[in-house]
Amino acid sequence: MIFGIWPGVVNADLIDFRPLDCPPEDPARTLQAITELQSDHARFLVRCYRHFGRRAGDRGDAAETPSDPERYLGQGRQIDLVACYQNAVPDPDGFAAFVRQAVRDVARWGGGAVQVGEEPNMPAPQDGGFPGCLDAIAAGVTAAVDERTCLDAEVQIGVNCAGLADPSFWRQLADALGPDRLRDLDYIGLDAFPDVFRRIPEDQLPGAVRFLVESLRRVTTEVGVPERIPIHITETGWPTDRERDEATQARVMLTVATTILDSDLGVTAYEFFGLRDGLTAGTWHSRFGLLHDDYTPKPAFGAVRDLIAARQGGTADARQTKAGPRSRETA
Repeated sequence: MIFGIWPGVVNADLIDFRPLDCPPEDPARTLQAITELQSDHARFLVRCYRHFGRRAGDRGDAAETPSDPERYLGQGRQIDLVACYQNAVPDPDGFAAFVRQAVRDVARWGGGAVQVGEEPNMPAPQDGGFPGCLDAIAAGVTAAVDERTCLDAEVQIGVNCAGLADPSFWRQLADALGPDRLRDLDYIGLDAFPDVFRRIPEDQLPGAVRFLVESLRRVTTEVGVPERIPIHITETGWPTDRERDEATQARVMLTVATTILDSDLGVTAYEFFGLRDGLTAGTWHSRFGLLHDDYTPKPAFGAVRDLIAARQGGTADARQTKAGPRSRETA
């Protein structure tokens, strides 16, 4: 199993991107926390985001987070770079060039992953709210696979969705990609936030989580994604506030993680969202972190660290797989 985390800081509400006055990132302390989480795992993913299009400039510091991914490399860490599509008019060719550059950068950084598009099944401010999104993703996947082949680089190429799998969306995406590109995918990603946007009784959480992942596998197989293609949990977390206490955050995150990691559903990567709060004094929208905004740990940090350390087995298997911010209603 490969683990990972998003370490970036966005000076905005993570749900609707309203500007917020957030404490800046401290790269040294961020690296220290990432290293502690990684434990002795041979591979660990650092999830980063880039936004393509006219809307990207509206996001301020969120246009690229973190701003310098290379500083977090070393000791087996690799970049999982998300190429987001945020253009006000359809521009598949421009996005394809953007994705090619992402593949070149990840290859130069020693390999990793490039996710083409971010939550294209969700409305704005996510990629699904922008015209021509699916055609742009199809062009981006084609460009990514071609660039990887030209470079002979170990860069995995994937697409993702958020929440419960929608057969209509996946049929549209499969039609846009075509059967050859579906087979070229190295993974399908899932942004999963159980009990965040729709509350779930704690005793029902494991069943809801398993249903979420099982549905993704079933729906994507039905539209032509080979069942051999792994699933990556590309984002998952649980925020804190006055009504969501930190002890419960740790408990919920462990329940979700162990349910998925102990399943037989082909999950080979698991990434947490995110490392620290954007603004601990803010609403839960900016408090998904394992750390407070001053880098002091919440109980979830130790719980996740210990979980990762206990899951050393499976790292070698994960290496054998083919190389190659937010408004949502999720389960």
